[in-house]
Amino acid sequence: MIESDLLDILNLAICYASNDYLKDGTAEFFRKVGQYHLEEATKRGYVKIESQDKPLDVLEKIARYLESTGYMKQITIQRLSDHEAMVEMKGVAVTRSSNEILSRGKQPSHFMTNMMLAALKRIGVEAELEEVKFDSAGNRFKEHWKVLGRR
Repeated sequence: MIESDLLDILNLAICYASNDYLKDGTAEFFRKVGQYHLEEATKRGYVKIESQDKPLDVLEKIARYLESTGYMKQITIQRLSDHEAMVEMKGVAVTRSSNEILSRGKQPSHFMTNMMLAALKRIGVEAELEEVKFDSAGNRFKEHWKVLGRR
């Protein structure tokens, strides 16, 4: 098993390099990373997304996959309705690097978020989210997700 600190250091290096070379294209680059990550995880059988899956069930599937890989210790999805949820992540492996990247005004990788957005896109759904809480000392993130509907 790879130590989470290695992933954190790699994330920092990738984020800095991406921001340096891609400038305004960094966010789109990381969205593509989420898409390719989903494709590969699906191909390898780690995640199964069906077109008839409900949007919040899709988020749940990605959450369980990321927990199982050690990317984060725990992720909780509190469903507020069929189209809205609070997503709380604890023990995220890339917290330290993400905090540094954000504190310098750079674009972070948002690996989980971009993978979830790609999974929703796969079933023809768009969503928006806002960061509600970022606690680097407590190693926790919280996001408010709203499913906008089918495209």
